[in-house]
Amino acid sequence: MIGWRDGDGGLHRDSLFGVFAALARGDAWSFAALRPHQREPWHAFTVQVAALALIRAGRDDLPGDEATWRDLLIALTPGQPDGEAWALVVDDWSRPALLQPPLVGDANRADYKSRLATPDALDMLVTSRNHDVKQERMAAAGEEEWLFALVTLQTTEGFLGAGNYGISRMNGGFATRMSLGVRPSGGGAAGAFRRDVRRLVADARHRPDRRTGIGLVWVEPWDGTRSLAFDDLDELYVEICRRVRLRHVAEGVEGLAAGSKVARVAGDALGGNTGDPWAPTVIDTKKGRDTFGKPISVSPGANGFGYRQMARLLDPRKVTAPLLAHLHEDDDVSGLAFVASALVRGQGKTEGLHRRRILDSRTEGGGQFDPVKVLDVIGHVASVRADDGYEAGRRLRRALILMMQGGPDQARLDDDSAGRKVDPWVKRFDAIIDRRFFGDDFWTAVAATGEDESGVPDDHRLAWRQRLRALAGDVFTEAAAAAPRTAMRRVRAIARGRSMLDGQMTNWLKEVAA
Repeated sequence: MIGWRDGDGGLHRDSLFGVFAALARGDAWSFAALRPHQREPWHAFTVQVAALALIRAGRDDLPGDEATWRDLLIALTPGQPDGEAWALVVDDWSRPALLQPPLVGDANRADYKSRLATPDALDMLVTSRNHDVKQERMAAAGEEEWLFALVTLQTTEGFLGAGNYGISRMNGGFATRMSLGVRPSGGGAAGAFRRDVRRLVADARHRPDRRTGIGLVWVEPWDGTRSLAFDDLDELYVEICRRVRLRHVAEGVEGLAAGSKVARVAGDALGGNTGDPWAPTVIDTKKGRDTFGKPISVSPGANGFGYRQMARLLDPRKVTAPLLAHLHEDDDVSGLAFVASALVRGQGKTEGLHRRRILDSRTEGGGQFDPVKVLDVIGHVASVRADDGYEAGRRLRRALILMMQGGPDQARLDDDSAGRKVDPWVKRFDAIIDRRFFGDDFWTAVAATGEDESGVPDDHRLAWRQRLRALAGDVFTEAAAAAPRTAMRRVRAIARGRSMLDGQMTNWLKEVAA
């Protein structure tokens, strides 16, 4: 049984089919046992499964009862009419269990030698030290903890040594399956589920030529020696990447794992460009790779989703947004948010769980836009403002270096010692911009820009640059107060640095004030 909470915080428990019904009704706002890094994998799993079920059943509605969802999901696995493919533990390993492929032959059972005593031993969260997140601490875990860990492993894991291959829906073994989408601000998990399922079903209805095939990869037998061809999969396929089986033991549940000689889906040449409805893509510019010059999925870095990264993700000239990141005519004009999320993977480590939610505050004038073009406008405004933020930081850096050098006639920008002293202040300036970047003035600029191809109006650019100038001045003042200088040199250094900053900023403002 899976525990979920309603909008008032009340706790309920349901079967997997009952959970789909609760999500469809709009009742399940959150899941009690779901860990933060499992949130997006669980959302993607439920949405993909529900959309596949409705598309294949020829239904557009979201039924709200458990029995109907049982029928819909079991219809996706006609070879298992009793529902084994949706059970967490199935004793007969010749048949699939939930996200666990069946054996090809009885001899394959001997391959499962690695014992997994707790769900967090199965999960894909890799820590460099045991005190980051305590390992194998979920000794009293129930089946729902195993379920969430299994979903996260099978749908988001990457390469982790010989025999442990990763998923196809990301760009490389050490990359990350990130998510970028539009989410309702209210309704919790159910609100996001209902919006995304409806969008995927509607998209399928408008593309009768969409690729069909295997939808649930785990129902196919696998001995670890053969990969599935990408073209044989449905566009919304739910994949697995590891050979795992769960079994009942005296203490509850434990897992057994086996290695594989190949990845489950043959996706090396795809670069993560699999049509994942949450995955933004870019053109690969690294020569010598199979994907050079082709779209590949975006893999964020350890710094996460700062304003520059978000501006890049929203800029259609740089990144192709996925289906579920586009506003649609059926979406509300207000009360939406753009959400970017990723558990960034490194080589043998985890580089942080990053999540950025940007509230879409188009309260004035937003409804006049063609919803299909709104993201383009938002991306354009974000890109212009991010460029200005970078330029302001560059000018601040020059002035700070001049001050740190004692106020010479000409700043030596290649002075590594001064650069190291300046870096924390430039980072502080960047952090201040990040907190204010998507404020009300951003959405006012979006509304003023509209669909006019001439760009962001100069008065809005001027207002933004004036704010950046003021913020840069504040940071300069803080840095000056902390600068370790003798009394006479300190006065000269601060005066020269401030003069440089004011002069550069004044000229910069004139570019859009004319």
